[in-house]
Amino acid sequence: MSLHLLRHDEAAALGAAMPAVRHPPRDWVAAMRLMPHVALLAATALLGLLAFVLGIGNRFTHGPLFIYIPEVNLIPPLYKAAWEQAFVIHQQSPLYALCGGYQIGGMESLTVYQFLYMWEWLRAGSVFLLVACCVLMAATAVRKLAGAGNRADLLSVVGLASLGGAYLVLRYFADHAGLFATINIGQHRHALDVTFASVTLALLLAALAASGQFRAPPPIGIAFAVFVALDIGFGALFEATDAAVVWTTFPGYTDGPLPASDRLFAFRPVWRNFSENLYLIQACHRLLSIALWGAALAWLLAAMLRRRDIGQPAVLFGFLTLEGALGVAALVQGEPLMLSITHQVGAIFVLAAALAPAIRPAPAHAPGFAPAPTR
Repeated sequence: MSLHLLRHDEAAALGAAMPAVRHPPRDWVAAMRLMPHVALLAATALLGLLAFVLGIGNRFTHGPLFIYIPEVNLIPPLYKAAWEQAFVIHQQSPLYALCGGYQIGGMESLTVYQFLYMWEWLRAGSVFLLVACCVLMAATAVRKLAGAGNRADLLSVVGLASLGGAYLVLRYFADHAGLFATINIGQHRHALDVTFASVTLALLLAALAASGQFRAPPPIGIAFAVFVALDIGFGALFEATDAAVVWTTFPGYTDGPLPASDRLFAFRPVWRNFSENLYLIQACHRLLSIALWGAALAWLLAAMLRRRDIGQPAVLFGFLTLEGALGVAALVQGEPLMLSITHQVGAIFVLAAALAPAIRPAPAHAPGFAPAPTR
């Protein structure tokens, strides 16, 4: 056998072995390309969880802490003299004296102030980073869907990206609430941040449960999601203002089966009542929750009568029933810590159930899901 034939046989053998050798590198390259997306998704989930935990943590403790949250800057004070100067400025607010200062358990007031400052700094930072991650995720999805020609999918992703922009606009007004609100203990910012974190976690939870991709939700899903998010916002205002003290009975109110209108709209101008009047805040949270429960029940009964799929309306109705029971129990028992936190977390599952129609399995002809060859 000549040297030429040997080289030919070796080349042929190498060529026959190449497909088996090439597959692992291709899989490795595909995995490497997916890593940035997985990392972004993981960062979004982590930041959403952190923003939610820090957000509810400064309202559900019901102790002397977290009554009046200090204003924070991008860079916190870096040395003792700067901390002392910031604390002196913070003490000049009338709310500081109204809340009784920071004399807690023998701790120095400056130490308590530093703890509250860093807690708020971490909470605000996690929310802003969460917004950035959501915008990046939406930009990536828009780039992939731009050439697909599916306008419904593209519009749904653009709608998700607009949530981040809307948050930044609303956050500006929440940070400057003192310009138009007489009672401002940070309840506007708290309600906005908790609602945004809850929506983000609900979207991630729905996507994880479906193991699919975002699709345009049906109108009924959008309607439920909007009103559930609004109810979460009123629930956050409920806790921020400690609105449970005005009524502790259910289904009726302390002064009758329905609240008196003079209590609901005591502030002028009228729009101030929605974020400062404890009576109206609790009434709105109650009525929205009852209305959502009734609408979910009607949707479930309609699906059963028409013999349609009852999966999603049944899940949504079940979560709303459990969430309502938790809320009533927390109210009549004086807002205990664990029960209140469980009620707040349950709202995320309700919102995820409302957003579930937005997630559908990827089609078999989608990129990366090529059909198996037939013989």
